[in-house]
Amino acid sequence: MKKAFLILPVLLIVITFYSCESNDDTVMNNSTAVTTPQLLSPGNNSTISELNPVFDWVDFPNAVSYTLQISLNPAFSSFVLDTSGLTASSYTVPDGIINDSSSYYWRVKAAVSTDTTDWSSQFSFSTSLESINPTNKILVEIFTNTSCIPCVEANTYLDEIFNLQGVTSNDANVVILRYHTTLFAGDPFYLYNTTDNNARMNFYPNAAIVNPRTFLLGAYMGAFSQASWTNKINEFLADTRTYAIKLTNTYDNVTRNGNINIQIKQISGEVYNDLVYHVAVAENNIQYNAPNGETHFDNTLRDLVTPPTGQAFTISPGQTNSYNQSYSISPDLDQNNTDIVVFIQRNNNNTREVMAAELVSLK
Repeated sequence: MKKAFLILPVLLIVITFYSCESNDDTVMNNSTAVTTPQLLSPGNNSTISELNPVFDWVDFPNAVSYTLQISLNPAFSSFVLDTSGLTASSYTVPDGIINDSSSYYWRVKAAVSTDTTDWSSQFSFSTSLESINPTNKILVEIFTNTSCIPCVEANTYLDEIFNLQGVTSNDANVVILRYHTTLFAGDPFYLYNTTDNNARMNFYPNAAIVNPRTFLLGAYMGAFSQASWTNKINEFLADTRTYAIKLTNTYDNVTRNGNINIQIKQISGEVYNDLVYHVAVAENNIQYNAPNGETHFDNTLRDLVTPPTGQAFTISPGQTNSYNQSYSISPDLDQNNTDIVVFIQRNNNNTREVMAAELVSLK
């Protein structure tokens, strides 16, 4: 009786310990550590030199989608970007989200089946682009027509500037665009692109009924007079613009497709809510026997890559924005004699001021 009495408690103790150990194993095997996405780039406390960065993080196991947030403050009380439903563990920020000389914070969370993780740790980064310097370049826009006799003298004057014959104090910094109008029917350069030519005619007063009609940085130059026009051009060439444009163009002459990166910096001045930028395709060295006697045409508008009324954007003094614009060049155009002209203008009928202009040859 004493053995039985002694053995039973021992068996109970062994069974008890075995049972407890088995339960512990079950709990440990079924538990899953709660984790969050791990951020990669932009790295924490980094400085980047682009405005369309790729945000990258480690693939989260069994993730269905991700949410990315970018904020100007570490509390994430407001966002410059809050996007969900991302199926890849990276995201390229589109134009107009990230600005130069600014600091940001970003974080990510993952959705797994019917649950979501907590937010990742937050990374901070700053932007600092290559310096963009303003120039004294000006834009001259002329409305003309191939049957307009008075247009010949004004066009000849601009041809001399375009060919760097020393008409002004700096012919190379005069950017020229010529729009063809409905003043007389049958102008082939107007008919080539009626939509964009009409848009520019509608924007400038009397452009369709009085030719030549010419504007310097958006302001009417008055009736043609070589002395008067040269004085006005030289006056503005003596000043530096308050906006700067830098163009980086990539073009494939086989597919005739290209992409132009446009960096715009506001140096000084007010903040305007009516700014647009235009991307224009202009062809030079076109041979045509026009009714008014002209045979050679340069700076002829062929296409507005941006919307006819321009691409709206916002910017503040000291800020640099970056935009990418894809384009295609028609087989009708001589790609060896084609330019891309970019200019910033106020989309405002009371001023129409052109803030800056820049040009790059297609090839």
